[in-house]
Amino acid sequence: MATEHRTVIIVGGGPAGLPLTVVLGGWHPYYRGSDLFQERYPQLDTFLQTADHSLLGLDFPSIVQTGIQPADLFRLIHHPGMKFRSPDQIAYEFRKGEAIDYLLITQEKVGGLWNNVPRNLLTLSPGQWMEFGFYPLYQHFQEQGLNIDVNDLIIKHNLVNYYHTVPKRFEQLDHIHTGERVEEIRPHEKGFHLTTCDVGTETTHPYTCKYLIYAVGQRSIPRRLDVPGEDLPFVSRRYDHFDDYPGEHVLVVGGGRSADWAVTELHDAGRHVYYVMRQPFANHWRLISDSHHLPYYQRIAEIIESKSTRFDILYETHVKKMEENGRVTLTSKNREQTICVNHVILEIGAWSDYSLLQGFPDLQLVEKHDPYRFQVHQVSTHPHNYESRAISNLYPGGYLAEGIGLIVYAMHGTTYAIAGDILQKEGLL
Repeated sequence: MATEHRTVIIVGGGPAGLPLTVVLGGWHPYYRGSDLFQERYPQLDTFLQTADHSLLGLDFPSIVQTGIQPADLFRLIHHPGMKFRSPDQIAYEFRKGEAIDYLLITQEKVGGLWNNVPRNLLTLSPGQWMEFGFYPLYQHFQEQGLNIDVNDLIIKHNLVNYYHTVPKRFEQLDHIHTGERVEEIRPHEKGFHLTTCDVGTETTHPYTCKYLIYAVGQRSIPRRLDVPGEDLPFVSRRYDHFDDYPGEHVLVVGGGRSADWAVTELHDAGRHVYYVMRQPFANHWRLISDSHHLPYYQRIAEIIESKSTRFDILYETHVKKMEENGRVTLTSKNREQTICVNHVILEIGAWSDYSLLQGFPDLQLVEKHDPYRFQVHQVSTHPHNYESRAISNLYPGGYLAEGIGLIVYAMHGTTYAIAGDILQKEGLL
């Protein structure tokens, strides 16, 4: 099979990779200012007023030297206020120009991780913080005829529908390959050589590219307990909906936000829930207390404080083994106990997968975490363009780039500096 060459290949179609399709596809940001931005950030407004060209052509190294990270700059331009008031507050606009030759490859539909989150899960922040700059969520809702407040939390269905509409809405369908999994990436005289495989078949495809944007997300290798019985049929590695667990007794292993959602919904659906986590009560209660703005955290606090007879929460506890009859052995402070359940759900997170990169210099990884058990091994990058320090022309996208804060907007905050760097290198700006 002939090798297909592209100038840019994006690996991963989630909130870090997807927006790059539109920006590399020719939609560039131009500063227009706004009253709110000028009021709150007058020095930035004065500086940006001098940019009469695409903001992708900014001198990002000089901006970083002033103490401003590119992702933060574009966050402020797009969100000068925490609450959406009107489209006029957004301080840039997007104009269609010349595209660069690129391809996005993803093994599932665009939207990445959000395709697989629990059915009714709410976002951790107002919906408009999950939007891309070139397509405000209020605009999407208007076009879809949906009466939804963008300042409210948003459920999976509405957010994933938004992501799914982007390729067609911005005429990028021909540049996106879904259902195609990247198997290996190696050095090549043209830059990078990728081998992919169609999901569900053995059909492979070879590609080469000059620039590679690695946006596979921070949850691509599921963590394991590494205990006997972990792969038995009654053990699930992902929670979607309580209907998937018809038995009366359910054990959830976790302690983070995904597990908190699962146990709350399962309890309120009438299940007897055992909730096991390694951390102490104080750490978990701090997460709950800091998250009372979220309805499901208000609810889990009520369940715990009510001492519900259908909710057993076990702190500083580990799973020792699982057996085919549903027996699960737990250990806690040198004390061992056995419970019988119908289902076990493992919500223990995942790690970023850098193993696809073969034959390159070792990536320099930096651990990033927040107080709420969100962790990711980020790639050491140049702060002005998010290019890997170890591998030239490799750009980790979103949370995988060093220094990107673990906030929702940061998922796609690397878009503009990456696109701008590539376009500047190619002499297109």
